[in-house]
Amino acid sequence: MQRMVRDDPLDPDPGFAELYASFPDATDLEPWLGWCREADGPVLYLGIGAGRLAVPLAASGVELVGVDAHPGMLDRLRARLPAPPLGGRGVRGGRPSTSIELVLARIEELDLGRRFPLVIGPSSVLESRDRLAAAARHTTGRVAMELMNPHWLLEVQHPRVRVLEATGDRAEIEVDYPGRWTHRANVALCWPERIEPLLGRAGLTLELMRGRDPDADLDESPTYLVLARVF
Repeated sequence: MQRMVRDDPLDPDPGFAELYASFPDATDLEPWLGWCREADGPVLYLGIGAGRLAVPLAASGVELVGVDAHPGMLDRLRARLPAPPLGGRGVRGGRPSTSIELVLARIEELDLGRRFPLVIGPSSVLESRDRLAAAARHTTGRVAMELMNPHWLLEVQHPRVRVLEATGDRAEIEVDYPGRWTHRANVALCWPERIEPLLGRAGLTLELMRGRDPDADLDESPTYLVLARVF
């Protein structure tokens, strides 16, 4: 029997954090690692989740400030971090220790009182206007994000992804994962051909847009990457 989980920042589902904590650490860190290394200073990671991508980035020397609205996600991320070296932060075996500053907050309401050279939002967390505006007001340089591709979602049937209901702007979907998990979500649809006006309303201009696989056609990519810069 499938176990259904949902993402609701106002009523966090413990199973949602359990599901994402079950995913192994990411091994392909690009393009995020390259973009983070280009940034001159700490990187703000919105929707940091259980740390599947964040922990390997931090282990590669990226200084991160991570934000998530789900307390269970942050608990799972802390458990994923290696123990600090004796004496606190420093260098272990010639590599920087893995440390991430964590903030429990909704992205829409975020006000850290500081700005970052780069703000990243993988996993389609910056699909709404309010969240994108929050990302833009926290950067002095760039915002990088990954968004679900509506062309891929709506134009082809997928064995593990079901569209329950869809309009031009939103879709109710279910996604099956190994371990008999199903994640139900209500997602905003950010069409690639409409991304520039969305960025413009947040004070951003498009620098790069491509599919997750740089060699694949954009319409065939499940997600697509956007790199934008402040005006």
